[in-house]
Amino acid sequence: MKELFFAVVTFIQADTSAIDRPLYILAKPNFGSYEECFSYVQLKNLDIYKVAIESYNYKLKPESIYCLQREAVEDIFKYNYETESDEKTGV
Repeated sequence: MKELFFAVVTFIQADTSAIDRPLYILAKPNFGSYEECFSYVQLKNLDIYKVAIESYNYKLKPESIYCLQREAVEDIFKYNYETESDEKTGV
């Protein structure tokens, strides 16, 4: 499987006891290497932050941008899906 990387924005949390941190995952473009992702983020960080902030209706302040491998992004989705499913079923 081809290695893919995604730019992921984390946001500052007011509630420091919360485990889950709000994220914004930039689906496109995606990158074939960490270096490609990192270079893109260096050039476009303000544009990425703007899109991420807009996605939360300007209610959250961005903290950082990370370049994560596809597997890490999939793990985030799996964790969130399982947590939401557990909350709905009461498990």
